[in-house]
Amino acid sequence: MNRFIDSLTEYLALTARGGGLTEHREIKLYSNGAGVQFLRDDRGIPCDHPIPGALTPGVAFMLLDCYYESRDPGLEGKTVRERYLALPRGTRAEKLAAQVYRVLKLYHMALIHPAGVIEDSRGVIRAGCTERGTAFCLIVTKSGLALLEAFVTSFLNSFRRPHGEAYVEALLSQYYADITNEIKKFHDEDADVLRFRKKYEFNRYFRLDCGNPKYVIKDGQIVFEIADPFYNPQSYPIDFFVMVNEELHVIPVEALTDKKLSLSELPDWKARVIDGKSASSQLHLEFGYETVSNGGPMS
Repeated sequence: MNRFIDSLTEYLALTARGGGLTEHREIKLYSNGAGVQFLRDDRGIPCDHPIPGALTPGVAFMLLDCYYESRDPGLEGKTVRERYLALPRGTRAEKLAAQVYRVLKLYHMALIHPAGVIEDSRGVIRAGCTERGTAFCLIVTKSGLALLEAFVTSFLNSFRRPHGEAYVEALLSQYYADITNEIKKFHDEDADVLRFRKKYEFNRYFRLDCGNPKYVIKDGQIVFEIADPFYNPQSYPIDFFVMVNEELHVIPVEALTDKKLSLSELPDWKARVIDGKSASSQLHLEFGYETVSNGGPMS
């Protein structure tokens, strides 16, 4: 079968587990052991079996591609290369998303190209193909592929969350830096994958939402009251939801210096406008608080 169809079938089978697919169970009517030996899996006899989860990065690419086309109908009918060159790059987040599109584009090409190759070699995924005289190659860890998928999810999800452009940039910058560390080799029409400097070491693993921060504004700065044991961005990656001048701001602890933020930087963390309305006017934020103690970091 076609590799793309194989991977698509694998993907649908995995996502539909328990969702109504025909279940095959073995029955022995006789004690005679001779006969057909059944596989323990319902996917059929393996033949050039696709790598489990191979389609998921391709789905991430298609979702990202659909998002861009929904924003710019002029992309319809263009080649994938032309689409990539036409992507918006006005902000750092857009530049990062364009590079992730570029990496996933190569993976997608390997997935659907008749001569494309996707193989698992001791936990490292090798994807590639040759087209129009250009050798396309991506060697990335499985963790790297998972991070690429997480980047796309976080990027698309950001448009319905209150976090402002600077916050999204900090989060996506950390994802992208971690992604590039997992890419062992990359080559397309533009050679190597690009790298970007990030402003902060941002904790992307988990965030602690604080809806009742204590702070004062003085000397042109907003000063937060944070007990010293909890002023540790790695152990306590706190996001402060702050109302200043009747406007909501989401400020990550990583942006603070000595528990302070200059008022000149405050607009960078203003909550984004969603569907023409400010987040503070339409969102009812609910927080599940964790009880903190001086005994040690929260887990």
